[in-house]
Amino acid sequence: MKRINRYIMRQVISVTVFATVVLCIAVMLVQSVRLIDLIVNRGLPITEFAYMASLMVPRFVALVMPIAMFGAMLFTYNRMINDSELVVMRSAGMSTASLAKPGLIAAVLGSVVCLGMTLYTMPKAAQEMRFHVEKNRSQWGAALLHEGRFTTVDSSITLFVKEREGSELFGILYHNQEDPEAPYTIMAERGAVVETESGPRILVVRGSRQTFQDGRLHLVEFDRTVIDIGGPAKGPGPGWQQPEERLLPDLFNPDMDNTNDKYYADKLIAEGHNRLATALLPIAYSVAALAFVLRGGYSRQGNVFSLIGAVAAMVLILVGHMSVVSATGNDLRLWPAIYLNALVPTVVGLFFVLRPRKHRKRNVEAGALAAAE
Repeated sequence: MKRINRYIMRQVISVTVFATVVLCIAVMLVQSVRLIDLIVNRGLPITEFAYMASLMVPRFVALVMPIAMFGAMLFTYNRMINDSELVVMRSAGMSTASLAKPGLIAAVLGSVVCLGMTLYTMPKAAQEMRFHVEKNRSQWGAALLHEGRFTTVDSSITLFVKEREGSELFGILYHNQEDPEAPYTIMAERGAVVETESGPRILVVRGSRQTFQDGRLHLVEFDRTVIDIGGPAKGPGPGWQQPEERLLPDLFNPDMDNTNDKYYADKLIAEGHNRLATALLPIAYSVAALAFVLRGGYSRQGNVFSLIGAVAAMVLILVGHMSVVSATGNDLRLWPAIYLNALVPTVVGLFFVLRPRKHRKRNVEAGALAAAE
């Protein structure tokens, strides 16, 4: 019995790890496209790129691992059914609950890993990512400026840079028409991207400012000035911690003396419940898979309908989870529904998995006959 349990657990865990790695790589490639531009146009070191990309992994693992474990459950147990391994095990006297036990243990282990990711690793990685983003924010602003190309920012600012060496810019043309009645143009020999409290700006030297008012061209020369490239820091305010950057105590206890915390209090608390409920999803998905596959019985035509039912149940749980979390951010009274969305399917699925199997003898005999053939 122990060897069988270890065999099933090893199959489920190995497939889960493989699927999680593949899905994480796929998602990272998509999400890292915005960082590739920094390598091509700004010269961001490949090591810095790799490190910043790795900081995305904990969040992706927490998102894709429950789905990967669900797929591993379906793949492993359905393969064992097709290979008649489960038929032999049932013939040896193993119950549905005994067959489901290694899968449930693997699901609990996955839940523990997911909990560690959401409660600690993910917020710490988000904090580290924010640090690197702020450190390279001026470089990011420079990356928006392509050599020999006009760049439009916020539909009211147009920039042209003839040449660029690192953070230094040469041959700068800047046109600002935020005020349609008083547009102006700045031309400068050179400049450099600098960091200010309001975000990245360009310090230009030896240039001129041109305005056209009252039918006349006004020209003012200057030695040094700062121009806005439209890249202030995003967010409710400087230094405000985003929900994904906070540990669980900070989510459940927002600072009501802070204006931003007070305004986003419901969303912060909803994110805290989401962190805890996300750890229940591997178990809920796995129980749904086991309930459909193991209770489906043996069929010469295969278990297509059982697989479709399991996938439909998983999708309903996932959509329900996202919907309830979003609704709780607007109405905090709905927070119990976040847990019920995962717990109710788990309890119902366990009832079908652990319930004594009816007509077990007839199913076993049919399966044994098919295995013999």
